[in-house]
Amino acid sequence: MTDQGKFARFLITLSAVIVAGCALTVTIKVMNTDPEAFHPPRLLDQEAVELQAARAARGPKDVSRDGVECPTAMEAKKGNKFECRVLVGYNDKTVTVEVVDDQGKLSMNAS
Repeated sequence: MTDQGKFARFLITLSAVIVAGCALTVTIKVMNTDPEAFHPPRLLDQEAVELQAARAARGPKDVSRDGVECPTAMEAKKGNKFECRVLVGYNDKTVTVEVVDDQGKLSMNAS
């Protein structure tokens, strides 16, 4: 009977060590996870970007988004670049957009 009791205590101790090891592994894994993975990316306001692109290509008086095509779901991350197409009269102009800071400030150049 004492051999069975010793074996049972050994199994309980071994199980506790394995559970503690698993808990430690999970804790280390969670601590090393990128915090940005838990937050969706901040996206630029599509309408605001299109209005700015229209103004850059057509001038400050034309505030219509008609004829403006910009990519959707652009991340407000410093250094991101993309192009919008703006219809000016019967011609298309390309507006190069660059995100200047992580707050969504933009730089636009029409060509």
